[in-house]
Amino acid sequence: YFWGHPYEFIVFDAGLPNVYVVSPDGTKHPLKLSPKAIKDPETGKQRKGFTFAYTPEAIGDSWLVLEAPAIPIEEEGEAVQDYVKQCLHVMAEMGWEARLGLPIELVPLTRPYGLEEGFAFTARAYLNGKPLPDATVEVEKFNGYHPGKLPTDQFGMEDVPMMTRVAKTDANGYVTYTLDEPGWWMVSVSAESGKVSVGGKEYPRVLRGGLWVHVEKPFTVPR
Repeated sequence: YFWGHPYEFIVFDAGLPNVYVVSPDGTKHPLKLSPKAIKDPETGKQRKGFTFAYTPEAIGDSWLVLEAPAIPIEEEGEAVQDYVKQCLHVMAEMGWEARLGLPIELVPLTRPYGLEEGFAFTARAYLNGKPLPDATVEVEKFNGYHPGKLPTDQFGMEDVPMMTRVAKTDANGYVTYTLDEPGWWMVSVSAESGKVSVGGKEYPRVLRGGLWVHVEKPFTVPR
């Protein structure tokens, strides 16, 4: 686990998260984390991260869940708190549409595995158990570090809209977006939620509900 920017693979220090797996029958399995230094290729610095392992034993769809502590974003004058999940599929399609009851959550309406590039992906956002309307949803692909190969605008600056795609949930909390390339995608909804104290300083808190989705290359039948 590292904390940073997926598209550019920029890495920052990560606070100790709470990580667990929810099995198909709803049982929660806490995971043990070990510290792991992760190099930020942009600066060459070693950042604080964590590693863990889990082998699903139940047939069906389990959910890997990570609850991160609030992290201040000084330049934006706020602190963000992430709740991220990923579906672990084993043989039977049971539980991929489950609501886990997180403070903020994207619940897939499109099965979050077995997707090919160009598929439309639909989810519903919830905040404290209620549908979340008119919320910002950011969509980014995980690329790894490729210096000098980021999209640029006509002034030679990084073209941020080409890296972070944005959509809005509708009046009932639904959002649809096309995932047009193979690879790992982060789909994340955000909402303001009170204040939080970090390091003795109080910040407006922004909750983010993230969902990792893997997109496959198209399968073609040999002729």
